[in-house]
Amino acid sequence: MRIHRGFLGWGLFFVVLGLVPLSVQAGWVARDQVSGLWRLWPLFLIAGGLGLVLMRTRFAGLGGLLAAVTAGLMLGGLLATGAGIGIACGPPAGAATVASRSGTLVPGSSVSLDVSCGRATVTSVAGSQWQVAWGPHDKDAPRIDTGSGHVGVASPGGDGQVPGGSSGSIVDVAIPRDVTRSVAFQVNAGSASIPLDGLALDDVHVQSNAADTRIDLVESTVGTLEAEVNVGTLRVGLPAAGLRTARLQANLAQLVICAPPELALRVMASGALVGWDLPGLTKVGDAFVSPGFSDGTGTTVVVSGNLSNVRLERGGTCR
Repeated sequence: MRIHRGFLGWGLFFVVLGLVPLSVQAGWVARDQVSGLWRLWPLFLIAGGLGLVLMRTRFAGLGGLLAAVTAGLMLGGLLATGAGIGIACGPPAGAATVASRSGTLVPGSSVSLDVSCGRATVTSVAGSQWQVAWGPHDKDAPRIDTGSGHVGVASPGGDGQVPGGSSGSIVDVAIPRDVTRSVAFQVNAGSASIPLDGLALDDVHVQSNAADTRIDLVESTVGTLEAEVNVGTLRVGLPAAGLRTARLQANLAQLVICAPPELALRVMASGALVGWDLPGLTKVGDAFVSPGFSDGTGTTVVVSGNLSNVRLERGGTCR
């Protein structure tokens, strides 16, 4: 029997790709033991070198086989645990804010935040006054765009760009819960913690790019929720009641959905090479459904993913 080398490489790739998440889900291997498999990328260089050295020998295919196994391990680890890359762009340990600015908003206002290469914390406060604090240096002052019905906060670089010479900034934003009705957050190459309590929001939009972002809406009411993560990790805490549909997307990332124990859920799942970890939900057609779900009482989460891991956690928060 003659084995086609190209098919052999693809075969090894898919075998390893499936074996890694299967090993985690079956309990043969601990999740944290495969979370760092993405660090094997230097093996691609070694595989290329072997291919060149052994090009005219009977072992010429070893480089390609090593590359196939490496790719399977890396992507298999991603499917089992998510990207989990860990974002290094941020302020030094112990850094603190050094200046602040505040103002007031009218009822029905919106708040937006666009942070790049930094650490952001967003909280809610009673009343109509907003506040933005920054650090660890005066030069880290964000751009603040204000109006009677809106306040926008953006890193000094703006437009998703990392500020030149920046080693990571801090921005703390306090949102007035009595007047804010719409929020939008974008985090690029950094981290954000967004626990929002007591708000009645019409719209929530979140985009996380090469970042570690956590947004918790468990104690808020939300009309529409849309969130996207591209590389990195996004944790989303769903409201305990009231939200009919949430739309979430994950690309080369880990998406964690935090839901109160009593919340009835339906997850509409689609995508390519996605690891679905949805305990307590039963597959019904193209959806995963929890007991007691109905269109009138539960929340439908529409999730699309590519090369990602999607996990449901019950009873905790995403803070």
